[in-house]
Amino acid sequence: MTLSVISFTRAGYELSKKINIGLSFDESYRIRLYVKCEALRQEISERDYVDEGLSDWAKARFEEGNVLIFIGSTGIAVRAIANIVDNKLTDSPVIVIDEKGQYVISLLSGHMGGANSLCKKLAEAINAVPVITTATDIRDVWAVDVFAKKNKLNIINKNGIKRVTSKLLEGYKIKLLIPDGVCDKKGIDNGLIELDYYDDNYFEVNFLGKKSQAHNLSDYDVVIINDYVKLNLITDSLNKKAADTDDLLFEKPLLLVPKEYVIGIGCKKGKTKEEISRAVKDTLDNLDIGLDQIAYIASIDLKKDEQGIIDFAEGQKIDYLTFTADELLRVEGDFTESKFVKDKTGVGNVCERAAILACEYGGELIRKKSKYDGITVSVAKRKWRIIL
Repeated sequence: MTLSVISFTRAGYELSKKINIGLSFDESYRIRLYVKCEALRQEISERDYVDEGLSDWAKARFEEGNVLIFIGSTGIAVRAIANIVDNKLTDSPVIVIDEKGQYVISLLSGHMGGANSLCKKLAEAINAVPVITTATDIRDVWAVDVFAKKNKLNIINKNGIKRVTSKLLEGYKIKLLIPDGVCDKKGIDNGLIELDYYDDNYFEVNFLGKKSQAHNLSDYDVVIINDYVKLNLITDSLNKKAADTDDLLFEKPLLLVPKEYVIGIGCKKGKTKEEISRAVKDTLDNLDIGLDQIAYIASIDLKKDEQGIIDFAEGQKIDYLTFTADELLRVEGDFTESKFVKDKTGVGNVCERAAILACEYGGELIRKKSKYDGITVSVAKRKWRIIL
């Protein structure tokens, strides 16, 4: 995850350097410091000085999938992002910090983008007070969008988030329906389960019987976790993909669909975001899979700083995982081996092994290595689980 930190005064710039040091221990963050202050122009590299308009700078960072951290007033941040905020499920996280480093404010995309959790980490790193205003957080109520993010679930009808959250905040309970066999909780047996949520965070488990009986859901408020990649949500004639159903209205349920696939990538050094994108999209198009169905992108740790893969993954808001050669070698299976790749990396196949290893609970290759001018791509279908 790339954090783009922008400051506007000398004090703000000094604070940004403190943030850089404070988070340097966490390899999941790549921190880029920017400055827009004429008094500091001669002290800042041309690459890091922002000459363009602030809104243009923010828009470019949004498109790259970066976290935006403004060291200054909330007004500056609001004006910078006013014309680019689009969708609560895909907007980049935005955080504001005053230049004295007293308060860290989660401004946008607190749940799905992770701004709330990052806000707390930043506050701890600079000894500041985290400011989080989302109702579910300040009242310690279960948040369905956080649950979806943690479990790699697409939220199909985003308007349902508000309905579910409102019910919980009013003290009602929500029934969470999970297909049999995917709930990572001891004691779950046959059939769909019903989890009643109470204000004290206790989930009472009840069985609803066979799956075929669980479609009569019109008489109570529910969250459904659906295991279909292509959904026939209203009638068979709709045959909508998950990404196409956001405009459909549902009386009660909030529908969640697992991201079932993992992409494995190997590449020569210096491949661009655009080259990676073309290779991945061509592979997925041939399988009729959308990027919104991808849980992870995976490769070998030699590629952990490969900018083209990083930029592509962040732009699509897909987690990028890397593994050591030893970890990849321990993966069992029939892989397309290459002596050249083994001599370079220590393992005869990167993309296929990485895709399988990233499946967590196991999976199977549905597309072996495809070659694209110095890039290899494979796809695995993972066995998904729900963590309560």
